[in-house]
Amino acid sequence: MSQLFDNPELHAMSPSNMSVTNDEEQHELAHILLNGIQSHAPLGSAPSTQKRKFGTIEPTLPTPARRRRLGYVDANPPRSDGESARSKWGRISKAALKFNEYKYEGRLPRDHIRLLLLKPSPDPAAEIIVELITVPMKSIADDPENNQYTALSYNWGIGQETKHVKLKRRLPVKENLYAFLQEFRHPEQEVALWVDRICINQENNEEKAHQVSRMNAIYAMAANVSIWLGVADEDGSTDRAMEFVRSIFEDGDIPSKLENSARNAQAWSDLLALMCRRWFSRRWIIQELALAKLAEVRCGSKRRNWRDFADAVSIFVLNFDTIKKMIKNRPNLGQSMLDEIDGMKPLGARILVDVLANTFQRNADGTIYAPRQGLESLISSLSTFGTSDPRDTVYTLLNLAKETFQSPFPDKGSEGGLSAKRLKKLDKNPPPVPDYTLDLLQVYAKFVKWCVQESGSLDIICRHWALPELKKELDAFYPRIVQLPSWIKTVRDSTYGSMTEGFGGRRTGDSFVGTPETRSYNACFGIKPEVSFGQDEQIPALNRKATFVNGILPPRSQRPAAETKKKGRLPKRTVLDPKNSLTVKGRYIGRVDRICDMYEGIIPKQVLLDLGHDADTGSGELEAVSDAVWRTLVADRGLDGGMPPAWYHRACMSCLVADTVSGNLDTNAILRRDDTAPLQADYIKRVQAVCWNRTFIDCESESGRDTEETRLKGIAPEDTLPNDLVCILYGCSVPVILRPIAWQNGEDEDPSHYQLVGEAFILGHMDGQAVADLSEEEIEDSSIHFCLV
Repeated sequence: MSQLFDNPELHAMSPSNMSVTNDEEQHELAHILLNGIQSHAPLGSAPSTQKRKFGTIEPTLPTPARRRRLGYVDANPPRSDGESARSKWGRISKAALKFNEYKYEGRLPRDHIRLLLLKPSPDPAAEIIVELITVPMKSIADDPENNQYTALSYNWGIGQETKHVKLKRRLPVKENLYAFLQEFRHPEQEVALWVDRICINQENNEEKAHQVSRMNAIYAMAANVSIWLGVADEDGSTDRAMEFVRSIFEDGDIPSKLENSARNAQAWSDLLALMCRRWFSRRWIIQELALAKLAEVRCGSKRRNWRDFADAVSIFVLNFDTIKKMIKNRPNLGQSMLDEIDGMKPLGARILVDVLANTFQRNADGTIYAPRQGLESLISSLSTFGTSDPRDTVYTLLNLAKETFQSPFPDKGSEGGLSAKRLKKLDKNPPPVPDYTLDLLQVYAKFVKWCVQESGSLDIICRHWALPELKKELDAFYPRIVQLPSWIKTVRDSTYGSMTEGFGGRRTGDSFVGTPETRSYNACFGIKPEVSFGQDEQIPALNRKATFVNGILPPRSQRPAAETKKKGRLPKRTVLDPKNSLTVKGRYIGRVDRICDMYEGIIPKQVLLDLGHDADTGSGELEAVSDAVWRTLVADRGLDGGMPPAWYHRACMSCLVADTVSGNLDTNAILRRDDTAPLQADYIKRVQAVCWNRTFIDCESESGRDTEETRLKGIAPEDTLPNDLVCILYGCSVPVILRPIAWQNGEDEDPSHYQLVGEAFILGHMDGQAVADLSEEEIEDSSIHFCLV
């Protein structure tokens, strides 16, 4: 039974206090006065002292356990609501529509929220009529039983706001939200909702920033979080998927759902399509669900408790290979989506379920005790989730991180209150806060600076954590479009790309720097970073003779002039603002001499030869393999990032005797073979995680002695080029590839700026060997300040 509202008492309202512009609004005002509705109170005014109870629709509960007896795709466009193409509004010009749009009045008081009251109608096609009320958050927290609302979690969707809801005047919304309001509307009673698009004045950056900072409380106080996946598919597949989720747990016979049958294949195929809806790629959903008391999934008219849905996703992931074969064996089922998904690792639904299980420590009653992860870790590990405003790459996760979390209910046994020690640290290095007046580069630069100071590490500049800049302004209030510097790496070049790109499988190797909690290397030997940001410096305007490198440059004989005609080189005339630079201290240890691409798991014969392997044994037997071969191919680490197991040596030998006729090592072919042993498969999977779409590099050493013993060999980003520099940056756990940029005319000019190409593995230089034997004075004398742009 629904939680219904008490009838509110009539509030004193005078026409002299209202702005009435036409007969329609006069009629509406008379209706308001007769029925005692407060929809036209100024939004910025203080809330009425009279208590008004509000409620919402009861959420679905998780299915209890019972004893057994013997791609993201967009939803279909919403179904037609019956509105005539020749309606009154369709004939009015856009200018007239804009004039009649709803305008937010006054300022929203701090520690208040707006709630949307959705008016009832038994007609699904009737116009959506809503009311906005302003409510103190404290009153909701103090009396949750009589102040219940549902918080909406949904995908805003693409395209223009072509629909309108009635709110004193018309308020434009997108089709996906309009469809939800139609579906959620109760036939007889009004229900309370919190919807960001309507309850936040999107034209007020100050209000947006404040409300974003309070979203932890907004979603934690909600009686229910409603996950809207969109309208149902016309072929019935989404309805079948939602029913299948119910049947998995109500029947209690999970093994029977994994039997190879046409019915099961259809059901799992339908669920996979539902899991690929665009909602699962949204960045905001992580916060919205992590803080929810209860949550339910809605698609069309069907709804299921989130816990049931999440458990169904987990079963799918655990049995992916079995289910994939089941679907593949039935050509009548749609194969296109299955073909695009190469494993479940990059799929948003899987990541979301795993992350939500480990976001917070909770008390016995389910309330939040403390976050488990830091901000840098969260942003790095959840980089593939998208958002319409890239600045929310940082802002969406502030309420979930150790450093920035404040419990909405600090008096209920949580660690939401900050200790004196923590507050002192925050004063010294304040974490990011939502500020929508900043452009994207300013937001990202502040985050990078905070990470370096907080962690004492420079690894953040090697991680692909950032969403790219938009191609055009999001709206009239979005700041200027900016060009991101090379020291801010975007998710497009990450292991699986962005969420929608990840369905095609691996794009490149796993990150060498790993996560902040699991650093595998120590190339800088623990030397702390020394950095300065161009935005903090008084840097003069760039001119032809300007130089921004302070310190010692590599000898000219070891540092060829930067070239500009090859692929990937920035032209000399490229305009880059020096205020967007990052100056870092480190050492130059070598120059790239030769490169060899390793495309999609194929290790070319030349790479094996350069590492010292003789591929032309002719006998088909191999008694030993050099450390340079088997260690380089796995970056001298195991699958878990720890030291490589001893059996990797033998696994490598068995793989090398299985090479192709051309002498290449085809990792994909080895994994497809039926006789591949488990140890071989584990080794090859690690080789793929390291080498996939990366480049083998053979480098001259900074020592100037060009012998086989002094040459540096390793693995670098795919776009590495000859003459790029191999460097150790202090504070960075792995070596990096830098590309000199010549600003001045002439090939003999010293480079003044460098482009960060990316992280690298250099055999024998991953654990501080480049500086371990040097004195402090020798380190200082050989150090360089690299200005990265």
